[in-house]
Amino acid sequence: GVCGGDETNADECGIPVFYSSPEDIGGFQFNVEGVEVTGASGGAAEDAGFTVSTSATTVLGFSFSGTTIPAGNGLLTFLETENGQQGGCLYAVVISGSEGDAFSVEVSNCNTLVIEGG
Repeated sequence: GVCGGDETNADECGIPVFYSSPEDIGGFQFNVEGVEVTGASGGAAEDAGFTVSTSATTVLGFSFSGTTIPAGNGLLTFLETENGQQGGCLYAVVISGSEGDAFSVEVSNCNTLVIEGG
């Protein structure tokens, strides 16, 4: 598999979404501009059993069973994009804790969520 017609491995096509959080994450939602999102998989969201839903511009992740993503940092999820587009930016980010409390979040480098807690 190739991405965008070049020799890039298809696994590298899309946008990795990273996070850094001092608290457990109970859910997340954000919009993406500059690319068309076709899906999401992997990362801490998948490890925690989260359901991650996407539209062309919106990503929503949560757990039906109430599990959380442990505090820490790493790959939150990997966004699959139309034709392996890269370079999109996240905005309108909402991150909540296990009790639904909203956290303060800053987006760094377009794809890293720096969470400051609630």
